[in-house]
Amino acid sequence: MFRKLLFSLLFVSAAAAAAAQPLKVEWGVMAGINVPDYKTDMEMADIKNKLGWQAGIVTSLKIGWVSVDPQIFYVRQGLRIRPEGGGELNLKSNSIDAPVLVSFRPVRFVRIFAGPVFTAMNSCKQKVGADRIDFGRIRPTLSYSVGAGVTLFKHLAVDLRYNGRFKAKSDVVLPDGRQLDRLRTYNVALNVGYLF
Repeated sequence: MFRKLLFSLLFVSAAAAAAAQPLKVEWGVMAGINVPDYKTDMEMADIKNKLGWQAGIVTSLKIGWVSVDPQIFYVRQGLRIRPEGGGELNLKSNSIDAPVLVSFRPVRFVRIFAGPVFTAMNSCKQKVGADRIDFGRIRPTLSYSVGAGVTLFKHLAVDLRYNGRFKAKSDVVLPDGRQLDRLRTYNVALNVGYLF
């Protein structure tokens, strides 16, 4: 309920600020690290999260102190999971994420943002020796992002964001046929970029 109210307020504020302001377009490249946190209700499943990374293109359609920021990122995450009675599985997740953020700029170089994240081309592979076996998706197709960032020297952008999901996935089947019960994933990402 709180998330829906927050997103509604963000979009209404952005629309209100659009009246009588010139549009300024900004774009750049951004990359960084993410710290994933995968969890499941599966009993006796030991999960070890691995440091991930992302890189992509960011844009900003600025109207006064508000902007709409469509972005696209390639995201790589990993985890090791050891189900009860099974061997350790080394999994790598690859996806294309497309956040559509609404940013507020209370100060010229500071922005606070939130918005939905659409995930496509989401795949997860298990490494077995030199082979990689594609077995399914472990990331959500729709999630959200909130965070804050600064722009230094007009071109250097730094942001910290929390990426969460609206609900857990219940259809993740491991390569050995077992199903993960309510797999949830969150991550915190630190990005650095250059704006043109």
